[in-house]
Amino acid sequence: MAGRFVRASKYRHVFGKPTRKEFCYDNLHISRNAWDTNLVKANPEYLSVNWESGGGGAFAVIPLGEKGKLPDQIPLFRGHTATVLDTDWNPFNDRIIASGSEDGKVFIWEVPENFTLYTDAEEPGHVSPVSKLAGHSRKVGQVLFNPAAENVLASASGDFTIKLWDIGTGQSTHSLKHNDIVQSLSWNASGSLLVTTSRDKKIRVWDVRAEKPVHEAPGHPGAKNSRAVWMGEHNRFATCGFSRMSERQIALWEPGRNEPIGGFTMLDSISGVCMPFWGWCCLPRVHC
Repeated sequence: MAGRFVRASKYRHVFGKPTRKEFCYDNLHISRNAWDTNLVKANPEYLSVNWESGGGGAFAVIPLGEKGKLPDQIPLFRGHTATVLDTDWNPFNDRIIASGSEDGKVFIWEVPENFTLYTDAEEPGHVSPVSKLAGHSRKVGQVLFNPAAENVLASASGDFTIKLWDIGTGQSTHSLKHNDIVQSLSWNASGSLLVTTSRDKKIRVWDVRAEKPVHEAPGHPGAKNSRAVWMGEHNRFATCGFSRMSERQIALWEPGRNEPIGGFTMLDSISGVCMPFWGWCCLPRVHC
């Protein structure tokens, strides 16, 4: 038909090449829980995976070098009485990891020396936590270590609070109170500020020592979850969320501004929550 055309994609001749199986991690029993969080976390030595298991919550730790098909039975990090929702690695110690669970607890774990998934034992021995942090009254959906202050951990709970912990003493040092469930949190590079998104559709930037927000602005207007990620050493952060018409959006913010830079940018109309990530050598990445 005259006057109509189809825009050709710049990537129509680009094809992905599958990675060979021996370079993949196969036979993973990844958690089927619907909580919006990262199911996998990695550091230079290990990979943590929220695990689907009976008899309480668990997660797996996989040495990065042990690729290929994993054994059917592997040692798990067990201790929670309900599903593990999130894990995070200590940036100062590659063998220390934190977990948050539906049981409302935060646990600290240490990966044993020379840890491996392969053992001659008929049943692999499970790993127990080295510390249990109690203080939340509802499920803990996110845990995140401070990138600059050693032993400082933030945990977000369904009790509308974020607690800051000194994992060396096991004590909560600060509590950041919200008006509704916290959906995401992210530290700035110096560890002095924390950005959060909440079910009340507000974006807050917190001075964690003062236990109060230094800035609050209206966030994405849609009813579904929104996520935030601080852009490294830049004084900016990115958010993903939804419009009132359930269109997925991305936005770029500076603390102190009540509106995003350039407004909200629509991505598409898919229902899944976008998960933003920051790469130190590039722009924010969005996993949809």
